[in-house]
Order: sequence, then C-alpha cells, then structure tokens
Amino acid sequence: MNRRGLSLPESILAICICFMAFAVFTSVFSNARRASVQSRDRTAAIMLANTMLDELEAHPYGEPAPQWWSSQVDHPVRAWVEGNEVEMSFHKRVEFETKGAIGLSAEDKDVATVIISWHENMGTPQTPVVRPEDNKSLVVRYPLWRGQ
Repeated sequence: MNRRGLSLPESILAICICFMAFAVFTSVFSNARRASVQSRDRTAAIMLANTMLDELEAHPYGEPAPQWWSSQVDHPVRAWVEGNEVEMSFHKRVEFETKGAIGLSAEDKDVATVIISWHENMGTPQTPVVRPEDNKSLVVRYPLWRGQ
C-alpha cells in the first residue's frame, strides 16, 4: 500500500517546530522593544545631563547656585513613540565636593556631581538614585575651578 499524508508524530513535531519559531520571534521583538525604550530614556537623560554641564560651565565660579539647581524635578520630557505621546519624568541632584563653585568655601577648585535618575519598568536597579522609586541613574562628575 502506498500511504500519503502525515502521521500523528510528524504532525506533532511540525506543530512544535512552528511553536518554537513563534516563541523565538516573539522574544526577539520583545527584547528589541525593551532595548528601544532603554535607549530612548538613556538618550533623554544624557541630553538633560549635557544641559546641566553647560550651565555648570557657564556659571561664574563662587557665585550662588541658581534656585532651580536645588529642585529635583525638571519639566517632564515628552516624546512621540509609535504615534502615542509618552511623558518621561527625570529627577536630578547636583552635589559639590568643596562647595567653592557655589560660593560656600574659599577653595579654588571643586567637582560637581550631577545625578539624574528615572523609573523604568524593566531592568535591575542602579545606584545612586535621586528618589527611591527610581531604578535607573546617570552620574556625571565635572571638575570646576576658579578662572574657568
């Protein structure tokens, strides 16, 4: 007899292979989306840090710090992602080692540390963060000196 078609074990094997291929594709797209969100948030944090460093560089050494440096929250960053508006909240803290840059000591050099943190729904927590609910952070140390 000449039989045609698939037997039950062959059918089950074909279904398993299709299911595994679907699982791999789903995993790849999920990881790509996660990486995209992390990259977007990190890029926005870097832009905020660059703005802070520009302001630190432009600030006259020894003058009092502007009021907004002591506020932790900036205006939320809004971005359009896949046609939807997304609002990202970043928190910042500026610390000075000797406080000479902001006129609280007579030191001729200082190091500013800018900490920017935010909350992501994925990934392992990082330290330091500005607020306890944040789990991602970007820390930049910037040297300052009199006559800069």
